[in-house]
Amino acid sequence: MDISLALGGGGIRGVAHIGVIRSLENHGFKIKAIAGTSAGGLVGAVYAAGYSTEEIENAVTNLGTNWVFSRNDTGRPALLGIGTIAKQLSGILGDRTFDELKIPYAATAVSLRTGKEFILREGKVLDAALATMAIPGVFPSQEIGGSVLVDGGVLDPVPIQLARWMRPDLPVVAVVLNKYPEGYEEPEAAFPISLPGPSSITERITKLRMVQALQIFTHSMEVTGARLTDLGVKLYQPEVLIEPRVGHIGVLQTIDTNLLIKAGEAATEAVLTELQSEARWTKRIERAVKHRINPDPLPDIWVTDQQKS
Repeated sequence: MDISLALGGGGIRGVAHIGVIRSLENHGFKIKAIAGTSAGGLVGAVYAAGYSTEEIENAVTNLGTNWVFSRNDTGRPALLGIGTIAKQLSGILGDRTFDELKIPYAATAVSLRTGKEFILREGKVLDAALATMAIPGVFPSQEIGGSVLVDGGVLDPVPIQLARWMRPDLPVVAVVLNKYPEGYEEPEAAFPISLPGPSSITERITKLRMVQALQIFTHSMEVTGARLTDLGVKLYQPEVLIEPRVGHIGVLQTIDTNLLIKAGEAATEAVLTELQSEARWTKRIERAVKHRINPDPLPDIWVTDQQKS
């Protein structure tokens, strides 16, 4: 069965997307389009370029710990750097353009100048991947075609509408990364970043005002993102919703890659019946008729590369 995939943001939680894709593949689902935001944009870009889930998992593992503290010389203001991940992505994606991808792919970002959602689907895939993950103020913003862009999750944490627009004839499978494990009690404003060094030093660092301000900011972004995600799911109604239970993990924490991947696999298995029901011929006809009668127009709040050129 062919599907269109909408991969949501969530920082390091995005590793769970690997498990989702792996499980989908194992059950015979074929991904024909990928829309990604933030972490979902990164995983989606690499998978669309033709890399296997095993290769993506190895790339994440090779990043090591504390990668967010590695800077590159962009000259743009940001609390943290992305030098390590930018170097890793450059080695993986190189100068690939969107036209050279194995699977149609698009990423979302937000223009700081216009406040509109910016749909990236032309030019270098690496540039799009770095733009979609640029958490405002935390990671450096990216400039593409004269537009200063930040994380697409600011407006659209899970790009359901974009996935449907790319392939309106296919069911949209959306992956949301803010669900908590059963029985989990959320601590108040848990620190979102794993700091390097001995615990005695990191404890002192977390008491610095600037660090505490970052804690408040990222937690606020989490709250806003969760609410926007809920609204987006209710408004755009993906055919299937996959929710790995990873919401308790800080967006930039050091994690066990295997545990996140397992969470993605388990969440996919939990909705397998729903996924299979979308393969029925009646559902396919229903989607085809709906698209012909009422095709989705390009939303006014979107700006695409084609519109800008």
